[in-house]
This record gives sequence, C-alpha cells and structure tokens, in this order.
Amino acid sequence: MSGDAVSVLVRCDRALQRKVRYVFDTLLQAAGLPARQVESVPDAGPWIDYGGSPHEDYRRHPGLFVAHDPAAWRFLDGDVVPERAETVHGLPLVFAPRRDADRAPFGAGGISFDLAANAFYFLSSWAERRGDEAARATRRSYATSEFSRLNIPQDIVDRYLLCLIDHMSGHIGPRSTGHAVRRPSVVWPGGKSFAVALSHDVDFLPERPLDNAVQGAKTVLRHLIRHRDPADAWRAGRGWVSAAIAGRDPYGCVPEIIDVERRMGLRSSFQVAVGRRHADDVNYDIADDRTRDYLRAITDAGFDLCLHGSIRSTEHVAWYVEEAELLGRRLQQPLGSRQHYLSFDYDRLFTAQEAAGIRYDMSMGYADRPGARAGFSYPYFPYNLRDDRPYRVLQISLFLMDVTLRGYMGLRPSVARAVIDACLSDLRDKGGCASVVWHPIVFGGARDPGYDTLYYEMVTRVGEWGGLATDGRTLHDFWRARAAAYASFQ
Repeated sequence: MSGDAVSVLVRCDRALQRKVRYVFDTLLQAAGLPARQVESVPDAGPWIDYGGSPHEDYRRHPGLFVAHDPAAWRFLDGDVVPERAETVHGLPLVFAPRRDADRAPFGAGGISFDLAANAFYFLSSWAERRGDEAARATRRSYATSEFSRLNIPQDIVDRYLLCLIDHMSGHIGPRSTGHAVRRPSVVWPGGKSFAVALSHDVDFLPERPLDNAVQGAKTVLRHLIRHRDPADAWRAGRGWVSAAIAGRDPYGCVPEIIDVERRMGLRSSFQVAVGRRHADDVNYDIADDRTRDYLRAITDAGFDLCLHGSIRSTEHVAWYVEEAELLGRRLQQPLGSRQHYLSFDYDRLFTAQEAAGIRYDMSMGYADRPGARAGFSYPYFPYNLRDDRPYRVLQISLFLMDVTLRGYMGLRPSVARAVIDACLSDLRDKGGCASVVWHPIVFGGARDPGYDTLYYEMVTRVGEWGGLATDGRTLHDFWRARAAAYASFQ
C-alpha cells in the first residue's frame, strides 16, 4: 500500500462506532488504501466524514461526506426485516435514505445514503443469523437467501466499495485537495492482479474394493436418474472399468492431484475430515492408520492441510475443537478450514475456530450457485456481534465449486467452462480474491467426466489473466499482514 492514509471520522452513537469503523476498514483494505481512524477533522490529506450532517469544519477542509441515518441501523434491534430493495443513484439499497435526504450535501460528491449500514447488513450476514437455532445450523442456499428474496446482486458490497472510491476520487481528488485517490487496486503476491485459493475437500476415500464398486454404481445411477444424461453415465462407467483393469483408484486421487500440481508449480489446500457424527459425514476414519498414512502425502509434500468440519461440528463448540485437536494429533495442526456440506451455525463456527486456533476459513459460499455469499469479492473478517468486534478468523469466500456446476446446475463441462470464465473475469476486473473447491473424487475420470480437465484449465486461465492461483495459507498470510495496519483488525 502506498500514498496518504485516508482519515475516517465517525460521528454517530457510540454503540455503532466499532461497526462503522469495521466497514470502512474492510472496504478501504480491499481498495488497497491505507486508513486511519481519527477523532477530529484532519489538517491535511483525504478524509471521510461519516455523520448526520457535514462537519462544521467541512468547508475548511473538504472531504467525502457519507450520511449516517440512525433508522438504517434499526435492524440491529431485530425488529426490522427489509421488505424490498430500492435503487438509489443506480445502487440497490436495503436501507434507502428518506426522500428529502436523497441528494448529496454541498452538491455532487457526497453519499446521501448510509453506506456503512447497508454494507454491514451483508458483511455481517445478518439475515443468516436471524431465526431459531435449528434454522441457523444448516446449509444455506442462494434460493432462500436475501439476494434472491430482494433481487439483490451477489456482489452488492463490491458495488458499495466502488461507489465509495468513485466518490472519493471525484470529491477529494486532485482538484479539491491535491490528493489523488485510486480506484480499488491490490497487488497480490508476485505482482499478480487477483487471486484464487485452490482447495480440495476430501469427502470420500475407498477403504475396500467394494467401496469403489458401490461408488461407481451410485455415480452411474446419478447421471441416469438425476441428470438424465446416459452419455455421462456411460463415460463414468467406462472410467471406473478402466481404473479397475489398471488397478488404479478412481475416487481417492489425493496423491495424483499432488503429483500434477507439483509439476505445475502449484500449491492447494486439502480439507480433511475427522468427525463422523452424521450419516452424510465422510466415510473414512482418521483413526485408521492406513487412512492416516494415505493422507500423510499432503503434509509430506508441504501442502496446506485444513480441517473439514463435520456437519454437526458447530452444534457444540467443544465438538469442533475436538476435531481440530484430533487432526493435529494424527497429521498436523490445521490453520485453515471449510465446513462439510457448507453446513454450520455462523457464530458457533467462528467462535469455535477462534478456540481451536483456526486462522482462516473458506465456508462462506452457496452450494447451489456460484458467487459471493456476503456480497464481497475480497477476504474479510466476519463480525462478532456479541463482543462487538471482528472475529479473528479471516474468511476467504467460496465462489466456485464442481458440485455446484455439475450437481446443482447440471452443467456439462462445455457449458460449465463459460460460467467459470465469467466468474474469473469478474474477479480479475475487481482485483479480488476468493476460493474454489474441486473434490478429489472427480479427478479419476469415473465421477463427472471432464471436470478434472476443467480444473486444470481454470488454474491455467488464472495465470494467463495475470492472477495468482495458490493455497489458502499463502493468501491468508498475505491478507492478515496487511490487515494489521487497520485499527479494526489489530
């Protein structure tokens, strides 16, 4: 980061100040702009004035005024549920300004709606944290999300960020203060313009020959009945037969992935599960020495080992902590994580991860649709409402998954390729960072034919487009080091 720090003056009720500062620190870090929190109007440099009306010193040293609307924060009391979104100045808002306030103060340049309240609503995943306990501790779908209900674009916080930077550039740029403010721009490791965290959820490991036969039969039936695709059923069956004749494992594939990625100069994160409290948890047992020795290929190769939390792991914080400790004893202490089935209770997950020493997570994504789940295309820290602070766990959101494309959307590789390219293109244009997951079970040619090729094509495309494809650990270290310069994350 370079250039003058953006001073942020927050003038609102004390109960809201930490949340507002968190929003501005989150957005400005994503923009690659240094920031500092101030208690009074700075004497020089670019600054943001967040309050009910422009500060009395605003004319002496113009900055960017961002309106504070107390009514926009009433959702924190739990009795306000947005019924619809309203478009103001081209932006969808769940908390729009009053009609008499729908104009920028002092002419063009100010932001007349409460950007912080609207952004916090999505960054904090507020809608997911309402309702009873049973409803919260589950897999979330786009179909039942606020984005779908209110017809809000999934990158809504990205749009608020761009709005903020555009107004800063126009209002406190060279003509008004002599300080130019850049558009969002983060230089990722190696001088790359965007980043993708590569990961593999190890959900199935054949322990007996019969396991492969059962999995092969299930796969063929899935293509025939669910996808109504006899051609892929035949290809998958042929892949299984070829593997059986060659004595090759068509479904585990962990050593094969490591071998190919090492030759390509890549590193990815492997999510390994240890909990087995639910019928849909993984089939393998980390307590079995053969399984442990098989998975040791991950750590022996220096790849990133993460915890794949079991479906019920967030029902009790202690269960999650036990799983992290067990993985540490059997293989290596994990620093990263993703929940199996993307099923979790938001606050219990991040609370448990703090207790277990997990430093970053990649669970925030939808199984049924690509794209952001918190409206944001950059790493961020989820928010702890009880303690009024960011959680100490960094979130690298999930935005692409093989199961989403083939299982939920029913896309064959030729069609899925276009969806992948569109997602990567959008991430590149924003200079953002998100995670992808491709399950090892698809790399043997006997599950979803062609999806192994899609993965390597995707990785190659990232590089060709100036991006960085690497493991979550590398991106976590990079982002957390930068976050230390922002008061909210210290």
